[in-house]
Parts: sequence; C-alpha cells; structure tokens
Amino acid sequence: MLKKARGYRKLIWIILLAAVLSACGEPKTGDQWFDFTWSGLAGWDGLTFRGLASLQRGEHNMPEESISYTGQLNNHRELSIRAKSAAQGDKNRFRAAGLTAASGYEAKLRLQNGSWLLQADQSNALLHGMNRLNPLDQLEDIRFAVKKKITLESGAARGTKVLRIEMDPAEAGIRLKDELMAEMSLLGTDLDSKLAAVSPSRRNQVRARLSSILSAGHEQLLGMLEDMEANVLYHLTINRKTGLPSRLTSETKLKYLTPQGQPQQEVLRTDNRFENYK
Repeated sequence: MLKKARGYRKLIWIILLAAVLSACGEPKTGDQWFDFTWSGLAGWDGLTFRGLASLQRGEHNMPEESISYTGQLNNHRELSIRAKSAAQGDKNRFRAAGLTAASGYEAKLRLQNGSWLLQADQSNALLHGMNRLNPLDQLEDIRFAVKKKITLESGAARGTKVLRIEMDPAEAGIRLKDELMAEMSLLGTDLDSKLAAVSPSRRNQVRARLSSILSAGHEQLLGMLEDMEANVLYHLTINRKTGLPSRLTSETKLKYLTPQGQPQQEVLRTDNRFENYK
C-alpha cells in the first residue's frame, strides 16, 4: 500500500508538470519557480546529494578549510549526511555560521514539522552543526522565510532556470543565533557519561573545570552574537524538463566582534548537487 501511495504521488506530479507547462506555460517569476520546484520535491521519496563546504576568514582570498559530504534521503523524511574532510591545516573545524564538522561523522535526521531534527541518540553539538550542510534544510529555510527576495538570473545554461535568493539579514540573523545557542546548550548535555573515563578521585574537579569553561564560552558567544550581522545568499538551479532542483549553492557572510573587540568576518560557502531522484 505504501509503495502504491508513493507511485500515485509521483504520477500526480508528472501529470501536474505536463499540465502546467502545456496549459499555462512556464512559471513567470522567481517566486513561482521556487514554489513550483518545491511542490515537485514532494512527489519524490528519495534522492542523493553531494556537496562541498569551504570557509574563508578575514581578508584571505583562499579558503582556509573545506569539507566534502554526501547525503541520502529515504522515505521522504529520513536523511543521513556523512562528512569527509578535504581540509588544509590541522584543525579541521568550521567556525563560520557555528558549523563544526569532522571527518567520518554521520548525522541521521528526520523531517518533523518542517524542521530536520537529529535522532534522539545523536543529540550533540558536533552532529547538530553538520545539519547546516543540509541543502534540504536550506530549502526549508527559504520556504518558511517571511522576508526574502527571489529573482531569475539571466544567462542560465540551456534547459535550466537559476534563482537568486536573498534572505532578509535580520531574519537570517535571528535564525542563526537561535541555532548557535541551541548547539551551545548541547555541549553540556550528558556530562556525567563523558566523565566516565576519568578516575573517581578527579571526577568532581574535572566536572567543575568543564562547567566553568562551558559557562565562560556561553557568555563569550552571547557577546559575539549581540552585534553579529548575517547575510545569506542562495542560487538554486532548476531542471526545466523535470521541474526539480539540480544544484543549490549558498554563501553565508558573518561579521562580528571578537572577545578582544576586533572586527572579524567569516564566509561559509556550500555547493550541493542533487541526483538519483526516486
């Protein structure tokens, strides 16, 4: 029965696509194209994507760190993302947009009420940050944004439409701050289990030290977020034949003050290619 329902959903989308393109012509505006391709995604239960994220700090022209990753969607609501480092340098960490990812980590998520949430046994800050690589979550963000500007780009490759999607800075900043604070709160969860490897004689001392560090980090983050500016820009490429997304790129620019009061800028870029719709 479930397979039949999925088949009907795909059939309805194909019929709808043919009807729209033949009777009404193609969507005319950027907003119409986004709504059209978003509706198309609802007709498919599975897909894969491969992506690359890079981080640029300060005035450097070359990215300091990068990471590649893959994702697989099953049953329309179950998603796994696996990250593989492609970084130069030693730290292999992303600070831009609060992202932290490490080679070999896999996050398993489920779509609930328009949000991609980690499974209950994966509630930690590292995996939570990996969700910021998720292009499906980015599309959800665009869909639910109250303020956004969607325009059609000229010069798109044959057979495609490219949308330029500029998010409202104030709204993007609020969303990002909420995510960062949520990730910060996860750092202190389940502290006792993390201290299990510490000898009992030192456990209380280490716990107190870690709690002090977490508290200081929380206050430092609050200070950095107070005057943070966030600018988020997407480019969505749509296959005109299928009406489905084929590529989504993002650029997140953050400006903030360091704890020493120095201005800092970080730019996180992601590039995702969608494949294997089923």
